[in-house]
Amino acid sequence: MGSAMTHTLAVGVDAGPMVGRGGISRYVGPLVRALVASASALDIRFIVRRGWQQAPGVEELELLAPVTRLSMPDRALTGWWDCTGQSLPFPPRLWGSFDCYLSTSLMSPVLSRGEVLSIIYDLIPLRLPALFPDHAMFREQIRRVCERSSALIAISDRTKQDLIDLMDIEPDRIHVVYPGRIQNMQKPRPDQVAATTARYAIKRPYALYVGSMGPHKNVATLLRAYEQARRTNRLSASLVLAGGTEWGGETLALLESLTFRRDVVVTGFVQDEELAALYAGADVFVFPSLYEGFGLPVLEAMAYGKAVIVSNGGALPEAAGSAGISVDPKNVDAFAQTMAHVLAEPGRRESMEQASLVQAAKFSWGASAAALAGLMERVAGRGRS
Repeated sequence: MGSAMTHTLAVGVDAGPMVGRGGISRYVGPLVRALVASASALDIRFIVRRGWQQAPGVEELELLAPVTRLSMPDRALTGWWDCTGQSLPFPPRLWGSFDCYLSTSLMSPVLSRGEVLSIIYDLIPLRLPALFPDHAMFREQIRRVCERSSALIAISDRTKQDLIDLMDIEPDRIHVVYPGRIQNMQKPRPDQVAATTARYAIKRPYALYVGSMGPHKNVATLLRAYEQARRTNRLSASLVLAGGTEWGGETLALLESLTFRRDVVVTGFVQDEELAALYAGADVFVFPSLYEGFGLPVLEAMAYGKAVIVSNGGALPEAAGSAGISVDPKNVDAFAQTMAHVLAEPGRRESMEQASLVQAAKFSWGASAAALAGLMERVAGRGRS
């Protein structure tokens, strides 16, 4: 048992991602809310940068902790810290008022006192540089974050190892804080599932993918595998792609060329209530990414007791554990065959569903928040010694 804190720690949190809707927000939001709920020895203040101040939900943050809104644009903030290497003198005393500061979006400040802890989600642009023309800028951004941080928080062992291998970071500076499964999860009622599938004209049974259509998400391979499985009469299910399409131009063009286009539903971004219904109604969940720092949708699907098929890219086998089936992300045949087999074999699917529930139960936001609070205590203690 570690010793109790002898005084309250003043903690600043870059809280903008708590009100976003992307993958980062689905990690930061539940983690920080669990931290606020459970860590009574932390005096937490949220920092909301200018670019986040019009986002829906900012006002609700004040119900959790005091909020400081910054008027300076992000470019000016980073320019000051990058060019001077010094803490900002304004707002007065803010940047010297924390024992710990949690950087949640690769924008780590220079503090006049206190320690910075920075979350690193993945190093995908460095693992797949051909897909990310600005990978050199990303490397420099990561380098600055690592330089300014007393400790780094990786969301998986894979991301920790990538920091060691690609950025030459000392292992003892990196601490893994996993995501948790969905909090207070209530399984949607059958009528709610039916209403959501009807709204999007989804025919059941269906395979589900949740995420963006960015280049590393590899949705084109999933579409080719689906088309192949349908052509060979091994698969009769629909395919549902749920998530933003902002980076999906080439993938959507491929979709329009498919023979079975009418059986592929692209929902666009969906709110959490409808997303829950899509998870609950799915017969199998498929996640074909080339590389992931963790793969939170896989954990979400398992929390709903879904059989999962994932690529073996990055941390996805780590997330799915022995519950899922891992496939080479470039192997169209393997995806096609695995989807067809899982959907055609109820006994196998039921076994995978039970294994998914067991795997998902290993992840808890409460445990993650406790690990983070303990890390803050240790890092702040080193700074005071």
